[in-house]
Formats: sequence, C-alpha cells, structure tokens
Amino acid sequence: MTGTFALEAELYDELPFRKAQPDVSFYLGLAEQTGGPVLDLACGTGRVTLPCARATGEAVGVDLSPEMLERGWDKSRSEGLEDAVTLLQGDMCTVRFDRTFPLVIMAGQPLFFLDTDERLRAALRTVRAHLAPGGRWATSVPVLRHEAMAEMQNRLRFVGEVRHPRTGQRVAIWDYTSVTEVTQVATRRRITEILDEDGLVLERRHSSQTLYYRHPAELQRFVRESGLCLEHVYGTYDGRPFGPTSDQLILVARAEG
Repeated sequence: MTGTFALEAELYDELPFRKAQPDVSFYLGLAEQTGGPVLDLACGTGRVTLPCARATGEAVGVDLSPEMLERGWDKSRSEGLEDAVTLLQGDMCTVRFDRTFPLVIMAGQPLFFLDTDERLRAALRTVRAHLAPGGRWATSVPVLRHEAMAEMQNRLRFVGEVRHPRTGQRVAIWDYTSVTEVTQVATRRRITEILDEDGLVLERRHSSQTLYYRHPAELQRFVRESGLCLEHVYGTYDGRPFGPTSDQLILVARAEG
C-alpha cells in the first residue's frame, strides 16, 4: 500500500473514536428496513459498507482513495464477504451506475469535504440518479457551534494512541485545527508519530484537510432543490430530533415522484 493516504488508511479503523461511533448501527438499521443492495458513496475502508452487505446480501462502495479501498478489500476477504461487496474507485460527484438502489448512504460525513456549492449539487445528483422508486438516502454532517469552534481553535489536540495493525508499532495522533467562523471553513493539520516502546519518535508525518461546514438550513435547502424529500431530520443517531444544541445534522430523505 503506497501513496499519501497509505498510513491513514491502515489506521482508519483503529482509532478509538471510530470504533465507538454509533453511526454503524444507524445505517445498518436503515439497510435492514429497506433491504439491499446498498450503495455507499465515499465508503472509505468499508466501515459501514461491510456490515450493510452482511445484513442485506449486497453492498457497493465507492471512494476516491485506492488505499482506503485496498484496506476495504482486505477486510471483506477476511470477513468472508468478497462475494457480497463491490468496492470501486470513483468520485461521488460524478460516478454513475446502470442500476438503482433502495438505499444510498454517505456515512462518514463526506459532504463535509465538498468545497463548492456545485460539487454539493453534483453529489446530490448522484444520489438522485441511483435511488430506486421509493428509495431512501441518508447522511450526516457536523454542525459548527461557536463553543465547539472556540474549544478547537488553534489548539493542538491529542486524538489518541493505537497499535499499528500490521507492524504492532505505537502510533500517536494529534490534530491542530484553525476555523474561519465567517466562511465556516476549517483547516485541520494531522500529525502522526510512530514511536518506539520508550516513546521516542521514530517518524513523524504531517497531512492536512480542509473542512467545509454549512448551516443546517442551507444544507436542507440544497437537498430539497435536488428533488429529494426530507423524511427525518435528526440530531443524534438514536433518533432524537435536531435542535438548537445539536452538533450533528442527520438526514434521511426519499426521492420525489
């Protein structure tokens, strides 16, 4: 596995906060209601794709990163799901299949990474193009709260320490985030350190991501304009409604017409 995101892909599923994320059971519940096949756009390592495939018999995942997809293929083989899972490299804004799905999901908050309104509209067109009649789409995005922004602004935060799944080495991960409140754009620098057993840094890598928050009302407007009818708007993955203190916006929509 080579490339810019090779190390991140190998560690993606090992981070404690990802293992504890409640979104898997949320999307899995939708998959069990609708049945398969499931289309997972921006699927990453298949963290949600594989459980949906196990539950419904088939899931298709699309992601830009070959490193993430390679990790997903390794997981599908080790879990005996290679016949139920298809993982393909592609852009959720442009990918097209000659089929539709009763459930399309965007787990992992991929809309958070779209830098322009046109790319957001394009991603929603992809959703609309692949929804079967009566099909559902679900995703989530973080909501920028002033208190949360102040807490993360220009601060180095320790994300956690894990063991590398292949080498067994200690790996420490840090984030440094800067947010421009007016534009709701955040820049996150991730610092990944490979340590020896005494804590000496053997290797340090830096990567950066730009994250694009959108106001919840604005995002819901884009969804409606794309021809999707909002069915549920949640603030938590356990189904509590979205409110003024929610830090997540979770959307479930159906195709109109």
